[in-house]
Amino acid sequence: MSSAHAPPFWRRRFPPAPHRDSIATGRPALRRRTDRMRVLVAIPTTNQMYSGIGRAIIELSTRLRDRIAFTFAIDDRDPRSLRRVHDFAAPLGFPMLVGPHRFEPDCIEPLNVQLPEILSNDRWDAVELVGFANAATGRAVLDHLDDRTALCYTPHDQPLWTVPMSPEQEGNVAAVHRRVLDRADVVLADSEAERAALRRLAPGRLNCVTLPLGCDFDAFAAGPADRPPRLLFVGDLAEIRKRFDRVIDLFSRILERRPEYRLVVIGNRSDASAGLIPEAIRHAVELRGYVSESELRAAYASSRALVLLSDVEAFGLPILEALASGTPVLLGRLETTASLFSDCPGAHFCPLDDPEGTFAVADRLLADWRSAVASARADRPRLRSCFDWAPLADRKWQALSAAWARRNAWDWRRDDARNAC
Repeated sequence: MSSAHAPPFWRRRFPPAPHRDSIATGRPALRRRTDRMRVLVAIPTTNQMYSGIGRAIIELSTRLRDRIAFTFAIDDRDPRSLRRVHDFAAPLGFPMLVGPHRFEPDCIEPLNVQLPEILSNDRWDAVELVGFANAATGRAVLDHLDDRTALCYTPHDQPLWTVPMSPEQEGNVAAVHRRVLDRADVVLADSEAERAALRRLAPGRLNCVTLPLGCDFDAFAAGPADRPPRLLFVGDLAEIRKRFDRVIDLFSRILERRPEYRLVVIGNRSDASAGLIPEAIRHAVELRGYVSESELRAAYASSRALVLLSDVEAFGLPILEALASGTPVLLGRLETTASLFSDCPGAHFCPLDDPEGTFAVADRLLADWRSAVASARADRPRLRSCFDWAPLADRKWQALSAAWARRNAWDWRRDDARNAC
């Protein structure tokens, strides 16, 4: 529902916010009404803006810009993340409130030291917190959020052990995570499995909805039916949960039977990871590091399979992007991946703790890879109906506007009573 066609209910309900001068003077100076919701996205630069987290922020915010006026509050710690946010936000006119960073001893991420002032000195219809491990940012939001501002929490939840931190930090991250769940007006889960886990953590809360990551199916077109003998890995090799060692072990077995195959490795630190690859198979592995979007799409479309054998995936965006490209995927059967992709004929689930079983799944796929590619290509229309960014943006808008409505229901009744007088 675009703002141009929004019913009068939405155009009139988002309230005027106090001008900054009113904070200093105490007088209720008001800004003009707007038919766009004002949302502050509080995110530290340690969030991987080049990963699925960043992709979701960019794709959804772009599609919601006619309905939501986004502002990004971010610290100055990581120039690469800052550049990525700037390159996305500036052309769309989204403000960036960049503040100096500070590390707090019981937290792992840098805090934008100006965040409390940003929260207090302006009126926001909603604040979105991104990332379950961002305890310093979450604590600042909880301490300075007013009663009329809706809180949206997008944790991309994972087990605490997947993030390196001290016992003190782990305890604080868990405590702030629970506090944010208790205060949030809406929690956006990547999968039904994550939603169930969050509801077990906060059983009294009924505000958690599933909003998976998506894909631009026009950009990720189906690859050709005929493909070279190539496998693909896409992931951050700095994250031990990705278990690149399993991929290398599997590929070594594949080469014994199919020596014509090559493995392409794309992602963070992949271009500096030659030491992880046994010398005997190094000739068959191509380490590309970071690549452009067009190069990434071409790699998906020209591979016979993506291999992703992680211990943990909050979602697994490369899985979706590969399937959208008509590329089969060898993946581990996790609660999250099963809840998202078990209906996909292009998803070939492997028993992660059974190397022989994993090899058997891969060997069957590669023995008839043309049929596997054809099945993945044929599933694109159904996949698009579930994971296209445009309907997912509509679902986020519905969740945010409903959260704001619940938070401000008393003010509506009071305003209606005044208007009736």
